[in-house]
Amino acid sequence: MARLNPGDVREILQMLEDGINLIPKLGKMEKMKMRSKIRRQSNWLSGLSSPSADMILHKLEERLSDVFSSYPYGFSDNLKKILEGKSARFRSK
Repeated sequence: MARLNPGDVREILQMLEDGINLIPKLGKMEKMKMRSKIRRQSNWLSGLSSPSADMILHKLEERLSDVFSSYPYGFSDNLKKILEGKSARFRSK
């Protein structure tokens, strides 16, 4: 069973957190709440076995629907490219 390593999980969460800075007209408290929600996904991401990019993106969009609805256009596509790179090594094994 292949799993995401801690570095991959950190990179995914960091990209999600960095995306918050791209959201216009968002107050400091809202940003803090969104970052907290994102960080709570760490254990869930670490526990996935043989994850695919589509599955991870779909579940993240479900779990963080309010955050994803605020991201600018194209953010999900960029995230999917990164997730595909990370999940590609599971298919090659």
